[in-house]
Amino acid sequence: MPAPDPGRLDQQITIQQRATTKDAEGGMVDSWSDFATNIWAAKNNLSGNERAATKQGGQVLDARCEFTAYYMPNVTSAMRILHAGSHYNIRHVNNFLEKNEYLIITCDTGGNHGR
Repeated sequence: MPAPDPGRLDQQITIQQRATTKDAEGGMVDSWSDFATNIWAAKNNLSGNERAATKQGGQVLDARCEFTAYYMPNVTSAMRILHAGSHYNIRHVNNFLEKNEYLIITCDTGGNHGR
């Protein structure tokens, strides 16, 4: 399997991590903060699927893609990627060939927003 082509890393992404904090009324609120910004990556669209949102109707689009970026430690599936104004839930982080050179990050646009 060949290494990813560095010349294809032509998209900028931000990796965000979720934090749970208390709001003014004492309730728990999810917020997101930047873990890493201005990361050069390549995006590969894998698949898309429409499904019913509820039994009463409506459609939800689930799209899967992969982002390839230079290796960085501590990226997990509890994080999300921000790219071109859209949020992508990280589903799997692959340290390509375990060489600490590239990450292949599989994502989707489903409804869990990093959960």
